[in-house]
Amino acid sequence: MAKPTTRATFKDYCLRRLGHPVIQINVDDDQVEDRIDDALQFFEDYHFDGCEEIYMKHKITQTDINRRYIPCPDAVIFVTGIIPFDQSSSSINMFDLRYQLRLHDLYDFTSVSYVSYEITMQHIRTLNLLFSGTPMFRFNRKQNKIFLDIDWSRDLLVGDYVVVQCYRAMRPDTVTLTGTLAGNTVSNIIVGTSTIFDQEVIENDFITLSSGEEVQISKINSPTNIQIIGTGLSSNVTSNTATKTGISDVWDDRFLKRYGTALIKKQWGENLKKFGGIQMPGGVTLNGKEIWDEADTEIKSIEEEMYNFNSLPSEIFTG
Repeated sequence: MAKPTTRATFKDYCLRRLGHPVIQINVDDDQVEDRIDDALQFFEDYHFDGCEEIYMKHKITQTDINRRYIPCPDAVIFVTGIIPFDQSSSSINMFDLRYQLRLHDLYDFTSVSYVSYEITMQHIRTLNLLFSGTPMFRFNRKQNKIFLDIDWSRDLLVGDYVVVQCYRAMRPDTVTLTGTLAGNTVSNIIVGTSTIFDQEVIENDFITLSSGEEVQISKINSPTNIQIIGTGLSSNVTSNTATKTGISDVWDDRFLKRYGTALIKKQWGENLKKFGGIQMPGGVTLNGKEIWDEADTEIKSIEEEMYNFNSLPSEIFTG
């Protein structure tokens, strides 16, 4: 059989691994779906292939300033930092100390040592850290909000960008975006109605319109306005729905296949435990407790392997 690339083929793979259709697997379809969701959740939280580090930028609006937080897409599961948005992280002008150092001391790298320059730059960074610091923030993935503990009336203005260092989950399922979209062939701006782009997609994501056209997002201007790569759509669209395609290769991950199968097996044993010792026609005796015990041992072994060999390096995660 071909490798699983969708939820349906992944479910079929797990059931075949347990013996279906040669033997009957006494698990309801809803129970199978629940166990697959459990496996995906564990995979996203702990496996290094279950998430990726990204730098997500958000354009500040007046709404953000009024509510004093920025929205965060559901796919973001950990936030590790906010890139400082003071003058030290912006482009420098001719009156900046760093500009003068480069102008007078580093006019020729072949004849001037850069040791003193590097020491001076480290000193400047230390002073920036001492007097300006890094933006303090609070984030919990259940809220999908990043609260910045700053002076919102002074530190950020409408139109400024905040860059968030974070981890996003590698979601394999295709999801339908909220609201409808409209666009045309002469503009690369797509306008949404009742959309929440800033909570559902991230820049560089691909979305597919109900007209069949796939586009890549280059910038999220607001919850109802995005910019796409290119000069415009191939045809004018109105009231189109859109979907975001998941990362199908996740379904073929070796750990996820083993873990998902073990969870379904444990559910199978859970269903049959109440019938333990009952003899069926033909002399077959049900032994759900043994199936449950085997699955429980497999799950503990797989999780231990994941913790020891497949988890992300220790880091300060907020979420």
